[in-house]
Amino acid sequence: MENSTTAQGAGDAVGVPERHWFVAFVGPNAEKRSRDSLLRLGYEAYAATQEEIHHWKNGKDKKIEVVVITQIVFVHCTEQERKEVVNLPFIRYFMVNKAGKANPYGGRPITIIPDNQMQKLQFMLYHANSPVQFVSAPVRVGDNIRVIRGDMKGLEGEVVELKGSQERYLGIRLNMLGCALLHISLSDVEKMS
Repeated sequence: MENSTTAQGAGDAVGVPERHWFVAFVGPNAEKRSRDSLLRLGYEAYAATQEEIHHWKNGKDKKIEVVVITQIVFVHCTEQERKEVVNLPFIRYFMVNKAGKANPYGGRPITIIPDNQMQKLQFMLYHANSPVQFVSAPVRVGDNIRVIRGDMKGLEGEVVELKGSQERYLGIRLNMLGCALLHISLSDVEKMS
């Protein structure tokens, strides 16, 4: 019996295995290399990165790709493909849902990140004008909001406030992992009903 955290959708065809976003752990500083290897092997993979401009001592500026969520690569695949990917030498293991119902052998279900959460994370990382930080500690959840102006217009998320901080952030929650945070002016958002 398969335990899934996503609902069956209208796009599911009979006899076609469902694709999900799974969370694969990789070695330190191996996120981009692992993503690229998976892409070369024909898998859909995503490392949470953001482009930033770095200013070097020699006065030159260079755009670099900075990893936002360390030691993790997201793999969009079927369960059968995931069983193949886990055997690749650069994949350590896949995240399990420790809160999920155990199977008869005591094993827990593999963590699945819903498609809409992955789309929001990718949108945030691609369009953000300031560095996005990722927090795995629990954050206090506030109102659901939508960005109404600027490069992030249309992005929906939750307002969160970090403990000990007066700053407000737009948070995109990823099941079982935590929350991607972007500092945002509350004058650029509207409350959703």
